[in-house]
This record gives sequence, C-alpha cells and structure tokens, in this order.
Amino acid sequence: MSIEADIRRWSREVLEVPNKHLNGLPACPYAKQAWKNDKVMVVETDYIYAEAIMHCASFSELNKDLVIVASYATPESEAFFSFVETLNTTFPELYCMEFHPDYGPEDAELEFLTDNDWESEVEAPYCMIFIQNLETVVEASDKLEALGYYKSFPDDEYKALVVKRREKLGVDSGSN
Repeated sequence: MSIEADIRRWSREVLEVPNKHLNGLPACPYAKQAWKNDKVMVVETDYIYAEAIMHCASFSELNKDLVIVASYATPESEAFFSFVETLNTTFPELYCMEFHPDYGPEDAELEFLTDNDWESEVEAPYCMIFIQNLETVVEASDKLEALGYYKSFPDDEYKALVVKRREKLGVDSGSN
C-alpha cells in the first residue's frame, strides 16, 4: 500500500467520522469534502525537505487546500520540527504542520484523537508535512471553535495550534 492510500484510508476511517471527544464533530470536519473536490495532494518522496520547500513556494499555483509531503526517509525529530518552524517563518502566508512517528498524539496529550481501532497498513513508519493557506486554516479553526471543537484540547496544544496561527496571521487570539 502506498503512503497516499494509507493516508486516504486514515482520513476516511478516522478523520472524517464523528468523534465524541470533539463535540461530535469529525477530527477533521473539512477532510471529506476536500478529498471529494480533489483539493488534497499527497507527495511521496525520499527528499521531504526539498519537496516541502518546492510545494510551499508553488502552493498558490496548485489549486489545493492541502498538500501533504510524506516520506519513509524520516529525519531526526528535533531537526524535522525545526525545519517545519523554518517553513512557517519563510512562508508567512502558509501554515505548515508536521507529523513525526516518534511524536504521536499521546505525546501532545491528544489521546482522544487515537480513540479508535485504526492501524496503518503500511509496514514502515513515515513522516508528513501538511501545507495549507494560513488564512483559510484560521477561518476554519474559528468556525470550529464556535462549535466547541477545541474543548478537549489541553491549553498548551490549543495555544500551539489555534492561538499561534492567529498570531501569525495578525488577528486577535481569542480564548479557549
């Protein structure tokens, strides 16, 4: 199974279904429509840093809501996290978020996101960088916040996600 097929299955079986911990909303309420409308692009590569830079630089031309750059060639976690922070600084109009197999939802106190039976069908671990338009992500998270979506998030994680994105965009940070 390819990484793209694994991610698509994860989206269908985990992200797109109602989650009791998120006020009954799916973990990603926008995923199903984005896949349906061909607004998600998955890039599987051995060169995650180069591909991420290239797709950040060309993001506005891709006509996608989300680009996921994924690789079995997993860098050391701290260097990877630092790289993604650099992407966020270098491309102020974008919001990049990482997934590294050495740092899962339980490490961020988000176990409620793994309260399911899903298991990857890919044998080797892989890392991912999610690339999105910052303004779009902030608007979406503001709508979700109004629906009680973030109530189960620990304060630190809420600030790292929602507040940090608002500050990057230059809007009022609101509250949890």
